[in-house]
Amino acid sequence: MTSSMPYGGSHSAPVRSPDRVQGQTEVLFVCHANQCRSPYAEAIADRLADGRPIRFHSGGLLSGGMPMPETGRRLGAALGYSFDGHRSRELDLLDLDGFDVILTAARDQAREIVAANPDLWPRVFTIKQFSRWLADQRRPPRAIVGSWLDAVAADRDRRSLLGEDPDDDVADPLGMPESAWTAMVDELTTHLTRILDGLSPRRADQA
Repeated sequence: MTSSMPYGGSHSAPVRSPDRVQGQTEVLFVCHANQCRSPYAEAIADRLADGRPIRFHSGGLLSGGMPMPETGRRLGAALGYSFDGHRSRELDLLDLDGFDVILTAARDQAREIVAANPDLWPRVFTIKQFSRWLADQRRPPRAIVGSWLDAVAADRDRRSLLGEDPDDDVADPLGMPESAWTAMVDELTTHLTRILDGLSPRRADQA
């Protein structure tokens, strides 16, 4: 039986760079409001990490303080996640340099982050983009993820963030029936499983 675990912030303080912990990878998930996709990504990734030295955060582009919609909270409870205490948090777009990788639900959020801080470009992907990109990469053993991305991901085609594309964007379930939330969970789980495998030190040491 899956136990219920709390996820998400209990206050609306802005999301800023975390205090670094040696040997730990800091991952930030971003969606538009931090009410649906990014808190679910944070919760799913935390479960999939299974003790790996990776810490997950989430935030949005809108003002914070909003709860997750009831449909999302209800589905979360059925899956063993508790979002009852979640309140959305707004990003401090000028203080995100401390994250090793920033994964957005869709291209438009990635564009806003890079526009506000162009130096973050090598570390900003949509979740789906990063899932595909990692499949073709070999992370060196013991490499710090952020420094590694700065070195190898800066020459990506910046046009990959233009417009919208369902191949890169996770659909927003806000205002949709539970089936849309379930589809979002399935999609996030698939891509985050691949991402965690790609970021796992255990896999890197075997490469």
